[in-house]
Amino acid sequence: MNSRTPPTTWAMDFAADSADEAAARWSEILRDAPDQPRLREGFDAWHARSPENAAAWRRIQAANHWVRTLSDSPEMQSLRRETLARVAEGRLRSSRRWRRLSIAASLLLLTGVGLIALRPEATRGLFSGAGDTLAGNVYQTGVGQRSVVTMDDGSVVTLNTDSRLSVHYRADVRAVTLERGQALFKVAKDRSRPFVVTADGKRVTALGTEFDVRVGERLFEVTLLEGRVGVAPAQGVAPSPANAATLAELHPGQQFVAADGSRPVVRVADVGRVVSWRTGQIVFDNERLDAAIAEVNRYSRRKVVLGDPQLASLKISGAFNAGDTHTFVEALTNYFPIQRDPREDERVVLESRSR
Repeated sequence: MNSRTPPTTWAMDFAADSADEAAARWSEILRDAPDQPRLREGFDAWHARSPENAAAWRRIQAANHWVRTLSDSPEMQSLRRETLARVAEGRLRSSRRWRRLSIAASLLLLTGVGLIALRPEATRGLFSGAGDTLAGNVYQTGVGQRSVVTMDDGSVVTLNTDSRLSVHYRADVRAVTLERGQALFKVAKDRSRPFVVTADGKRVTALGTEFDVRVGERLFEVTLLEGRVGVAPAQGVAPSPANAATLAELHPGQQFVAADGSRPVVRVADVGRVVSWRTGQIVFDNERLDAAIAEVNRYSRRKVVLGDPQLASLKISGAFNAGDTHTFVEALTNYFPIQRDPREDERVVLESRSR
């Protein structure tokens, strides 16, 4: 089949497929030819034909997200090696079952994921829990990854490196929990259902706005880009916007910071620097070296370590690509009296350089 095939032919060809198989094939076809009006008409007709088709389409979209999120996990690496071996043996093309499983997971054409086919037990793991609503959905990124998630209400969440977010929408509130990491929320306006983010024992409530939330071991930050948000203590397991004592109400350009158990403060933020991670950048402005290293380490599995504590108070300014540890270390060794310990391989240990 090709992208010029009329929608009626696709519908006939899909007749023997299950709803999940048809949804996965539509996902592959539309990815190849997103601007073909006749294909879009055929898809719209198939999607509207039954609730089962619409539900299958939501499941395949959820599976695509999980594959992008988990592409570097050991399980996915194992599946990639297994599929490449099958391709080398010439068995993958001849097996209709394997071809359908590959398509059903929408994996073969995902940029950066590689050629993967899922075993039947793996497809169950991806599709289970990806039901008709967002309730209970969990989204996460690995170290060095970013991911963009569009919610059913039109809100968009961008997850930074090593982050995990769970979604618990209800009729009266759009509730999410940032379990770890950092996320930028662009909230669709809906005055009847506030958007509530729970993180680190606090609750951030918005009606229609854009804000960044970061949760660390010793740090909690909320930075407001647009609109207005309130920060309050979290109460109970299920977030509710009502009857909460407000810790702070932020205006654009302000940041709420709670660090190391200290009294929370509201301060003016360099918003561009705070959200520079969206474009894969880390920006430092007269930052202590130990803090800069901690930020760089968020994006890489190979960690930078200060072997000499006296180096911690050095100040650094500059912009670096997230995950590019080599360039960061090279800049330090070129402009500061710092050298790498050549005996270390698993990590990068920085020592003072003799003058």
